[in-house]
Amino acid sequence: MMVEDLKKVGQLDSKSFIQMVRLGVENLNAHLDEVNDLNVFPVPDGDTGTNMKRTIETGYKVIKDSNEIFLYKVAQDLSKGMLLGARGNSGVILSQIFRGFAKGLAQKKFVTAAGLSGAFNAAVRQAYQAVVKPVEGTILTVLREAVQQAGKNIFVSIYQYLVNLLNQARITLAKTKEILDVLKEANVVDSGGAGLVYILEGFVFYFEGKQPDPNFRHEEYDTNEALKGPEELDLSLFNEYSQLDYGYCTEFILQLSASKVENIEEFNEKEVIDFLEEVGGDSIVCFKQGSIIKTHVHTKDPGNILSHVRKWGEFLTIKVENMALQHNNKLVNDEKKKLREHKDSAIIAVASGEGLVQAFKDLGVDEIVSGQQTMNPSADDFIKAFNEVNADNIIVLPNNSNIILAAEQARELYKEIKPEVRVIVIKTKNIPQGYIATNLLEFIAEDIDAVVEEVENSIGDVSAIEITTATRDTNVSGVQVKQNHYIGILNHNLVVDNQDKINCLIESIDKVENLEFKESVLIILGKDSLLKQDQEKILKRLNKQYPSLKVDFLEGKQDIYSYIVAVC
Repeated sequence: MMVEDLKKVGQLDSKSFIQMVRLGVENLNAHLDEVNDLNVFPVPDGDTGTNMKRTIETGYKVIKDSNEIFLYKVAQDLSKGMLLGARGNSGVILSQIFRGFAKGLAQKKFVTAAGLSGAFNAAVRQAYQAVVKPVEGTILTVLREAVQQAGKNIFVSIYQYLVNLLNQARITLAKTKEILDVLKEANVVDSGGAGLVYILEGFVFYFEGKQPDPNFRHEEYDTNEALKGPEELDLSLFNEYSQLDYGYCTEFILQLSASKVENIEEFNEKEVIDFLEEVGGDSIVCFKQGSIIKTHVHTKDPGNILSHVRKWGEFLTIKVENMALQHNNKLVNDEKKKLREHKDSAIIAVASGEGLVQAFKDLGVDEIVSGQQTMNPSADDFIKAFNEVNADNIIVLPNNSNIILAAEQARELYKEIKPEVRVIVIKTKNIPQGYIATNLLEFIAEDIDAVVEEVENSIGDVSAIEITTATRDTNVSGVQVKQNHYIGILNHNLVVDNQDKINCLIESIDKVENLEFKESVLIILGKDSLLKQDQEKILKRLNKQYPSLKVDFLEGKQDIYSYIVAVC
């Protein structure tokens, strides 16, 4: 269809919607660094764009090959994928936006601009309902004002409605720094709102005839087994006396070569399939995508196959795995799961850094969900952890304010999977709160509600400090920050800028309210802060300034933060 014809289309169908989403993903990805850098604090953990991209791309993966003709069903599938793939606050809110959008489509096969407006209005309602305390000046405001403005003229083409939506979204995004003081002070717009604008921009691009980027590697490639490293296996389970009963699982991506294939466009993957069948290959999956051949086959002679197919091109990836070894490992792992003791209560905590992970395990945490600063866990990651623990009650410690929503979303989804299991999310906003909470949960009694209430009351008294490196010059809360200086963040407020790491730490501790009534300081050491002489300096200074404080060190070995401190 010509561009001018696309702009005049009066109805949105499922095929067009899928392509809109694809371009939305690609456009957000093109501006990923820009969105990630829109951090109020100049810290190297900006991940809003990454979380949003991974969330919507997980949904796109579900619908990309769909032949469904009903628009509402495609939107439902997108929503389900996004709900499971949601990461961070921004990702969870985005998933809720599209959840509401899908609900607003009712059971429609296609919609006019009026129907599209109704769906976006439902998206606004769902997004606001999903956030316990909605804050204006964020992605919520950008969406709400854009939908309100675009809804004033619904007797237009789909393209014109989306243009109106996008134009107002841009206007509101620029205003966010005037609505929220923290954004104004940092001189940035809301990062979640910016991510939404780029997604909407991608939607508009579809009707302007923009073609998808053929070089953009969507999530389907990132999660393709052929591109993953091998699973950690116990190699002793296949020894000198073992038999190769199952052969090798062989996967490869072959780039067809113009020097080897006369006409790549006309090359038929059936040539590859015929050869694989001829040599006794089993479980064959082979298809052509552009100039690439993706293949999966079970064989006892992978060398013969790999050598032969090079007559058509060169390998991009190869994976060959001993299926007998995989089978033996699966049997052992299944047996371990069966033997896992049933517990009344289990604890799941989010952590990263080998020292921190081990510390949580030593305190009795049953399962760790990896939670790197730039890779927040998804709702699906939590659900997998829920399945791992054999317990009637599961207590979750998100340990990051940006992960709480994903944990709560997983809790709601898990009610449908195992309604008999109770999941309790304690809203620990940082590692110090989580560490203290875990200490208290170690003594869980029969009355879980009473214990949880005690923990929730106790963690409010914990002062959390994070010391990291500034990524840019800025002014936050009256503190002049210089790029590459160390900055101290106390209870989510930036309070100190200093060229010296230890001075920054001490000054940040000095800022703790009612420090004279505190009893202990736990300093969790990052990968760059493990020197014993530095610890001795810190201990000497704190003992001199605050002799009544008990000071302990823990080698957390976390990235990004040189020190994470709990004062209580």
